[in-house]
Amino acid sequence: MEKIKVLYIDDEKDNLLAFKSSFRRVYDVYLAENAEEGIAILKQQPIEIIIADQRMPKTTGVAFFESILDIYPNPIRILLTGYSDINAVIDAINKGKVYRYLSKPWNEQELKLIIENAYQLYYLKEEHAKIQTQYQKVFQESSDAILLFSSDGEVINCNGAALKLFECIDFQFNLADYIINSAETMFVLKTLDNTGFINNYELQLTIKNNRKSCLISANEIIDNYGNLVYYQAIIKDITQKNKLNKIILNTVINTQEIERARISRDLHDGIGQSLVGIKFQIEALKNEMADEQDEQKKDIKKITGELVTTIQQLRGICYDILPPVLSNFGLQKAVENLCDNYSTPETQIILKSDFPSSQLHKKLEITVYRIVQEFINNSLKHANCNFIEIEMKIINDHLFLTLRDDGKGFDIDNTHSGLGLKNIISRVDSFDGNANFTSNIEGTVFKIDFPILVKKNKR
Repeated sequence: MEKIKVLYIDDEKDNLLAFKSSFRRVYDVYLAENAEEGIAILKQQPIEIIIADQRMPKTTGVAFFESILDIYPNPIRILLTGYSDINAVIDAINKGKVYRYLSKPWNEQELKLIIENAYQLYYLKEEHAKIQTQYQKVFQESSDAILLFSSDGEVINCNGAALKLFECIDFQFNLADYIINSAETMFVLKTLDNTGFINNYELQLTIKNNRKSCLISANEIIDNYGNLVYYQAIIKDITQKNKLNKIILNTVINTQEIERARISRDLHDGIGQSLVGIKFQIEALKNEMADEQDEQKKDIKKITGELVTTIQQLRGICYDILPPVLSNFGLQKAVENLCDNYSTPETQIILKSDFPSSQLHKKLEITVYRIVQEFINNSLKHANCNFIEIEMKIINDHLFLTLRDDGKGFDIDNTHSGLGLKNIISRVDSFDGNANFTSNIEGTVFKIDFPILVKKNKR
């Protein structure tokens, strides 16, 4: 381990020799008879501790310490004074940033303890400086936006990536001014106030009329007394990633719908028609049989009945895969038909719809139909409900879809809630929609808002 480098300045040679004799074995000792010699040594050696006598011919110890602060701020300074001068001590603390002062003649053990403690402070300052340098490097060179902001969202400092993200020339702005939804602003600030951190929370920013999707992670910075200094946040722009995910999601959904249509067509036109043909052939065979073959006729009648049931079931499957009424008459008629087909004496399904004469794009119609279908299926299978209500309306180029039942609810935040909810969320995301889900013992409510382009011409 390297020795502590100590510079001792004193105009009395006897004191210099005494210091060297006492400490040369434990420290790397440097001696100077005046301030000029001291500065010459500082230029050549990385001194860690400086001890200076207060009373010297050309300058005082306090004046010397004050003169080197800007150039050599890191060494820890110790002042030796041979007389009781409170003003010199005050000046040493205020001007020279002196760590300790010691009366002459000094005690070897006391001075050794002071030097050891001073070095610990020096070491901590050096480590802190290294960490600060590393932090500043990460802060400035990070490709992600890094912000320091107050409890009300006012930005205190930010890096170049943040200026680029927010398209600013300086950091004089408030984070809240860029968050689209004020509820999201309140959620972020309230969460930070309550817990001290937030992790990968997705929010929407508006920057010069451009909407950006971002992930924010933030934590509090506190001082040694536990008081909040500011919050530090990292913001990742995931706009392009979300756009790519949306393209992939739309491709998957469109591929699924194309495949559904193909399967429905193949079942209806292939297997369905074959079953109908077999039914006709069996009925013709029964009509040709003699009266004495009553037992065989009964069997054929039974087989015919099973065929009819199978054909009805197949038509039901084809309808669920892709109902013709959706393609032929549009969303409202298809949902009406869906509600009629699923309604039972135990469960009433009501549709409230307020559509203008114009029609929606086909892909959005299919998306809304699938969401309604998924909700009804889940409510009937899992909620034990007696009432389901579907409400659809178009206001200012937005389609508002509200789905509610009076059954037993489920845990919205439970990741194992099932594929039904995930499918609904995926379909909402594919059209840049917004969804709000609530569920409790009194029932479940889905409120979904789709921005749309209403199709005014007939398909």
